[in-house]
Amino acid sequence: MYPIHVNLSGKTVIVAGGGLVAYRKIKDLLNEEAIITVISLAAVNEIQEWHFEQKLTWIEREVKRVDLEEAFLIIAATNSKETNSWIASHAKPNQLVNVADHMELGNFIVPSVVKRGKLVLSVSTSGASPILSKSIKKELQQTYSEDYETYLDFLFECRAIIKREFPQACRRSLLRELTDSRFLYDKEKQNVYKQALMNKVDRNLASKTTKE
Repeated sequence: MYPIHVNLSGKTVIVAGGGLVAYRKIKDLLNEEAIITVISLAAVNEIQEWHFEQKLTWIEREVKRVDLEEAFLIIAATNSKETNSWIASHAKPNQLVNVADHMELGNFIVPSVVKRGKLVLSVSTSGASPILSKSIKKELQQTYSEDYETYLDFLFECRAIIKREFPQACRRSLLRELTDSRFLYDKEKQNVYKQALMNKVDRNLASKTTKE
């Protein structure tokens, strides 16, 4: 399968099923600002609470074909293999479909994911061993600490300044300098470097103004 990251903001997501499997899928989806509708006769307490908090919509009945028609992404996570198979068979060719208990019926799988702000690390064994995926995920969580969240914000902000304010000729060296390991765990050094960039911008502006 071709690995991609999909922007689900504002997209319609249908989750068929309200059990623990559906709960785990939805938990990750909530952070993506998707429009989530859960269709299930029953739902675990967490899903019901999200419904009452208006984080999603829970429709208390069995899934119907009409429910699938406008979905961008469909997750079949009921406790019935027949129902999950039926959902997959009635999805349109251009819809994203994940079948929790039979990955071959869908057209995408959900990998194990480690998020550190803008840093997203995903692991998949293509269904060969979910246990191994979880093991590798734990290793990544230990290797890439929460310091990377602040560090990625620093990289993002500095990169924007460099691309906006500095000439093409010197951008590459400045961007490479940002990845120096001295910045990773030291917020003070990050702030000092970012301020130095801004000071350079101010000096350049002052120089241009003087010449004009």
